[in-house]
Amino acid sequence: MTTTADSRKRVILPAAKPGDRFDVQVSADGVFILRRLEPVKGPGRPAKVRFEKRGRYTVGVSDRPVDMTAVKELPADFP
Repeated sequence: MTTTADSRKRVILPAAKPGDRFDVQVSADGVFILRRLEPVKGPGRPAKVRFEKRGRYTVGVSDRPVDMTAVKELPADFP
């Protein structure tokens, strides 16, 4: 199969579906290797947050509940 990149560096892969993610590796001789990545599901995906104005404050509202164990683990991630 041969394909050509357009002016925006896009290439169409006939076997790819919308939303597919690929790992791209470029070897020293200019060969591109594409590996399809598994979709992120469950708690590993980032939470969706929207901001709301509540009185004088702006509050972030998440699509998932936040438990106290997650709040206690957060300071460990910061240097």
